[in-house]
Amino acid sequence: MCGIFGFVSTRELPVALVVDALRTLEYRGYDSWGIAYATSEPVGERLAVLKQAGRLPQTLPPLPTSPIALGHTRWATHGGVTDDNAHPHLDCRATLAIVHNGIIENYRPLREALEQAGHHFRSSTDSEIFAHLLEDSLQRARRVSESTFSGSPGLLVEAVRQAFAQIRGLNAFIVLHLPSRQLVAVKSTSPLVLGIGTEGVFVSSDAVALVGHAEQIYYLRDDEVALLSPQGPRLFDRCTGELRQPQWEPLTLRSADTSLGGFPHYLIKEIHEQPHVIERILRERLDGARQLAELIRHSYGTFLVGCGTAGYAALCGSYLFSRIARRHVNAVIASEFKYQEHFLTDRSLVIALTQSGETVDVIEAVQAAKRRGATVAALVNVTGSTVARIADFTVPLSAGPEQSVLSTKAYTAKLAILLLVAHILNGSDHVGIDVLWRAIDGMELAFAPATLDRIRAVAEQLVNAEHCYVIGRGLSYPTALEAALKIKEVTYIHAEGFAGGELKHGVIALIQDGSPCLVFSPLDETRPDILSGAMEVRSRGGWVVGISPEPDEAFHVHIPIADVGDASPLVAIVPAQLLAYELAVRRGLDPDKPRNLAKSVTVK
Repeated sequence: MCGIFGFVSTRELPVALVVDALRTLEYRGYDSWGIAYATSEPVGERLAVLKQAGRLPQTLPPLPTSPIALGHTRWATHGGVTDDNAHPHLDCRATLAIVHNGIIENYRPLREALEQAGHHFRSSTDSEIFAHLLEDSLQRARRVSESTFSGSPGLLVEAVRQAFAQIRGLNAFIVLHLPSRQLVAVKSTSPLVLGIGTEGVFVSSDAVALVGHAEQIYYLRDDEVALLSPQGPRLFDRCTGELRQPQWEPLTLRSADTSLGGFPHYLIKEIHEQPHVIERILRERLDGARQLAELIRHSYGTFLVGCGTAGYAALCGSYLFSRIARRHVNAVIASEFKYQEHFLTDRSLVIALTQSGETVDVIEAVQAAKRRGATVAALVNVTGSTVARIADFTVPLSAGPEQSVLSTKAYTAKLAILLLVAHILNGSDHVGIDVLWRAIDGMELAFAPATLDRIRAVAEQLVNAEHCYVIGRGLSYPTALEAALKIKEVTYIHAEGFAGGELKHGVIALIQDGSPCLVFSPLDETRPDILSGAMEVRSRGGWVVGISPEPDEAFHVHIPIADVGDASPLVAIVPAQLLAYELAVRRGLDPDKPRNLAKSVTVK
């Protein structure tokens, strides 16, 4: 889940360029940060390293220029959050620097062997092992001077191939080799994107960090090694070492896509972007929705898989397909899917829901489906991602970059596409299109000043709460789960979502005087029952906030939403997202970077 970045150029570029890229990538991890670059000051050519625990400071001392540099922002896995454990890591001779995203699963025996061979470790991470493995591979590969090596790029690639073959797990590395002033990139599942621009060659764990630097990009494959030199990139087969020809594509992201755009945080910006995302889906993704509907129609067993927020979108999709299309579609948590893969056949369809397309649990689920001969489709936001490449068919979410760790617009994008597909299966395409246009207007209602005032008043009331309960029924049950997740992710308030009918089966024991409870109550068949449950909570001292098109005596506070029928999950979640944001701000927390979390979960 770490962010990694590097560049190499024919001329000196500001090293601060790497720091700026790390700020863009910091949503992938912010336990520590670091950079390494080639410098000839003050005493000959060497690798300069600057790294420390904690988030990137707002200001840094002036940094020099260099023709080659790399950097890292960390989500800690092995080793504590310390300066020594921050990346980059060097080999014993300080001629190699590496940055790493992933986990080396067999790090213990490798480290023991390297220590016995005389290698000195400066950190307690698994990552540093690769620097020393590579050092050994280079020494074995040739015993001539480093000056001769600089003219032999194949040797560095061969050494990386040998070192990478010794490790186990899902990993991505960028290697800086000082004598040859070259970078090498290699990966297994964890993402790496190459970029070429007028200033040089770039590599990053996410294309968003390449905006403003690269005009064309290439998503590195697992069976490739990339050698990046001032003269340009070259790709090699990781197994045979043979040269490959990449197919470059334009980088379509622009600076406006990754800027705050006048908002104080990315989370609130992305919440406000949701109506525009749904409109884009209606204009650009109808054909994709129709093709996905045909895949479902001809499948014998369809499964929606996702993790976290995407998992709740999958659960909501199962309700939508039952309600609208009269079709049974299974929703399975991706991390548990491999334990239920045994019923898959070559007639099954597995639909992966993922923002990044790099979530390891989703990748493992689709790989399990592939092994069973099932067809894999994907609703994914990053079109060049691992899941997008594995899938037989993809519908892009068209949500644009999500830079807050919390997913918002990708969630509603998934719901919109699933609703469309359900209506297409039912033969009611026009109804699905119409209800989504109504949902766009309904989302905007949540941003009206009067509605925002009520949400902020609720936030003031809850700012010191320790617990919060969220209930819903039917289509609103997944919404309750997602609302609770948003609150606990960003505010650290213990929030739990429940099916409203489960209150009497144990949950109501948690309610006491003043216990806050959010209640989702659309104008559908669940309303009488959910209001009955809300009144039971109120009668036991609970403080009830109703998110509903109409008020009710069970609510202490009513937050109004539009009545949009089956699209209610899209409009109902927006006030909950806004409440989570307002609570985080009032509690003095960073809404974009919650503790212990990272955007793309690329490790187990």
